[in-house]
Amino acid sequence: MEAGLPIDVLLPIVIALMMLAVGMSLRPADFGATARAPLAAAIGFAGMFVVVPLLAFALAAAPRLPPELAIGLVLLAASPSASTSTMFTYLARGDVALSVALTAVSKVVPVVTVPAYVSLAAQAFAGERLDVEISFAETSEAIVATILLPTIAGMVLTHYVPAAARWRKHVTRVSVLLLVALIGILAWREKTTLPQMFASSGLAAFALCTLGMACGFTAALFARLPRGSRSAITIEMGMQSGGTSIAIAAGVIGSPAMAVPAAVYSLIMYVAAAAFVLLERAAIKSPAAADAAPTAG
Repeated sequence: MEAGLPIDVLLPIVIALMMLAVGMSLRPADFGATARAPLAAAIGFAGMFVVVPLLAFALAAAPRLPPELAIGLVLLAASPSASTSTMFTYLARGDVALSVALTAVSKVVPVVTVPAYVSLAAQAFAGERLDVEISFAETSEAIVATILLPTIAGMVLTHYVPAAARWRKHVTRVSVLLLVALIGILAWREKTTLPQMFASSGLAAFALCTLGMACGFTAALFARLPRGSRSAITIEMGMQSGGTSIAIAAGVIGSPAMAVPAAVYSLIMYVAAAAFVLLERAAIKSPAAADAAPTAG
């Protein structure tokens, strides 16, 4: 499977539009909350860079997946979090500033974690080492182009054009609709191979997504983090950048089979994230579910 036009060109544009909408809801003071809550950041980073990859190793070994799919599952887990995770955190009324910080760091750290984890996976499941390289420039360009610049642009726009606050809902709705349309295009493009993809790695991908989210939510709950932080961590641990994983598997490694788990996961994670958003929004509306947890420090 190759990334193609929808992922290489259209997806970054849709993500940038989403981040513009997110930026229009932020103020510089919002980011101070992240510095005042190091526990939340530590739990998020540990979950994304340690827990999720370890889950992938366990799941890849348990069902005895073919070596290519097993390595692809680990590659997916080691890849950056999906840029759209910030948007889902926003929709879940979560801590957007924390989500932006976690997503930003996740775009840089995989320069080290992807080669390390994929090499270990290749040795464990294929009996040989596999070297993968991702340049710092590539990941930096991704975070700047798809997250930081659009977010800053939204913040600046709202600050200097107060009337822009009224546009935010419309920008949000348009970006979400475009994302849904893009997912539909990808599903249509791969319609003949989707059944085989789901049969081969669907169970492992579903387990990785749901277990990752469950681990994030549970860890944040035991740490008595605020509801917004719990939502951000849960979504960040459940949403991986399938496009990045596909590009590495098909483009860098040259193994389309390794891209299959990412393709399947990319469809599953949006359903799981949307379900979590609906549950959180319903819980927030319920008076009995008022969050009384103290802010982490």
